[in-house]
Amino acid sequence: MKTTYACLCLALAAPAALAAQAVSVPPNLILPNYDRVPVGQREGIEAGAYLARTNDAAANWYNPAGLGKSLKTSLNASATAYEGTSLSLEGLGTSAGRSRISSIGTLLGVVIGNDVLHSNKVRLGFSITSPIVWQPSGLDLAASLQGGQELLGYATNVNLAVMIPNLAVSFTPGGVESGRLRLGAGVGVAITSILQSQDISDRVTTPTDATVALRSFSADGETWGLRLSAGAQWDLTPRVTLGAMVVAPTARLLGSSLFKSHSSRWSADSLSDFIFADENVTMDYKLPLELAGGGSFQFARGAEIEIDVRYHAAIDPYVMYASAVAGRLTVQDSGGAPVTTTPPFDTTMNSARAVTNVAVGANYPLSAKFRVHAGYSTDGSPVGDQSQSLFRQVNLSRFTAGVSLAGSRLSGSLGFGYSFGTGTRQSLGNTAGGQQTETRLSVKTANLLFALSYGVGL
Repeated sequence: MKTTYACLCLALAAPAALAAQAVSVPPNLILPNYDRVPVGQREGIEAGAYLARTNDAAANWYNPAGLGKSLKTSLNASATAYEGTSLSLEGLGTSAGRSRISSIGTLLGVVIGNDVLHSNKVRLGFSITSPIVWQPSGLDLAASLQGGQELLGYATNVNLAVMIPNLAVSFTPGGVESGRLRLGAGVGVAITSILQSQDISDRVTTPTDATVALRSFSADGETWGLRLSAGAQWDLTPRVTLGAMVVAPTARLLGSSLFKSHSSRWSADSLSDFIFADENVTMDYKLPLELAGGGSFQFARGAEIEIDVRYHAAIDPYVMYASAVAGRLTVQDSGGAPVTTTPPFDTTMNSARAVTNVAVGANYPLSAKFRVHAGYSTDGSPVGDQSQSLFRQVNLSRFTAGVSLAGSRLSGSLGFGYSFGTGTRQSLGNTAGGQQTETRLSVKTANLLFALSYGVGL
């Protein structure tokens, strides 16, 4: 009986073939969502709705024009102290779930003010931001199919991280203290690292035959892309502020990945063995054109609310992985001599659909120095046709809440975030019926958020 190994690809992913004769990259459980991690001192606990109001070192990320609100030099650092991610995968008549707790440094930023520049119109900034991080626990799944004749095993571990060092400058024509219009621009490098490992085993046993198929795959790579941004803020009235920002698509500077793949298949009358290894696979990962706009309103008692809309444009298909190295495939039928061939690497393409995300944030002062904050945002998946993508499609929603304390030099915040979402995917079930099997991935993430800001100027 023919094994289901080649057509399943664990039923997790796409119908991309897991055949031994193809040097191909298997689909994974990575979520490439753009707005997944809360960033900033007050910004993070208001779900990122701070495009129009950002006014400290976090403006390096949210809107470089906001640097023009900073009177003096200050340092801002924020982190997701603990991120607990829970995954639950259902399908193939079984389910698996795991959780992981980890720590993520989301922002380290500096704004240089009048005490250093001796200018009332120009501000400079530098930041290192980690806006996209996906590092869930590994999954290990076993499923019994075809009335117990087939045993399928699957284990995987994945990690996606984007870190962006960024330099920014702002200009306020009317001066920092009284100017109503602020302009800013930034240049950064998006450093994207992708790690994935996957092990699949499939065993089919009948009264007359037995077939075993195994596959292991690992990849660990990094790519650098140039990222340019520009923004503006305008105080329409003393209580109403508008903000806008545009970010150019990243342009690849360099990138490579280590690839290793091995698969074997045994049956009563045949044996096949495939191996591939390349320490310098060409790698690229693009971030899209981004357009953002929003407005904030301040109430009489000092409370604030802001609504932002972020549009991430579609990305046309591009080469994500490419290699000139060939694999080595050895096949031997019963009674015959082994035959070895060298199949080429199957170039891996990637693309993204357009995504529009909305964020709403608000705060209320309990005293001159103490505020409570809350926010809500959406985080749609850029994955379109999952049959053509390595990545998993899950649309997320996020709620945040927290408190902040402001002092003359030192200020800080502490908050909590919670995001959740579910996505399904179709892939071939068993070869006996060729039916579609739906797998369901449920994601829940809880964040403990904290941040500190220190004004070092006079």
